[in-house]
Amino acid sequence: MYVDSQLLFSDAQAVTAAAASTNIIDLGPGASRDIGTGEVLYIVVSVDVALTDAGSDSSVTVALEGDSTSTITPDATQDLFVIPALSPAGYVAYAALDPGSSPLQLRYVQLRYTPNNGNLSTGSFTAFIAKDIQKFKAYAKGYVIS
Repeated sequence: MYVDSQLLFSDAQAVTAAAASTNIIDLGPGASRDIGTGEVLYIVVSVDVALTDAGSDSSVTVALEGDSTSTITPDATQDLFVIPALSPAGYVAYAALDPGSSPLQLRYVQLRYTPNNGNLSTGSFTAFIAKDIQKFKAYAKGYVIS
């Protein structure tokens, strides 16, 4: 999977409390903003350092935020997915971008990481927008998929 540095939200960003991604992506001025139209794009978030906390119950909600200015307040938010409690390093979550979603109609976007059930002791993430994702799964011979 190729990662474009201009589409990188977080690079091994440590998250122990609610936080915005370290990078904001500028989608460009109005007329040129058509991200995701014509082919599927994904937001990919991988866990670099396992999630841990005192109660072993803190999951993390990841949301896409958009704003018309680079000091994101935000004007629009879309929840993408929840990363489960105690997710190990290497866990990866994907969300397909909907070109019509309200955050993508705005010029600047970032991710928001929000721990649920308290704060984390450890956890870090790398997040980016990608065209192709690695979800291939090999099955043993003689398999049955239902």
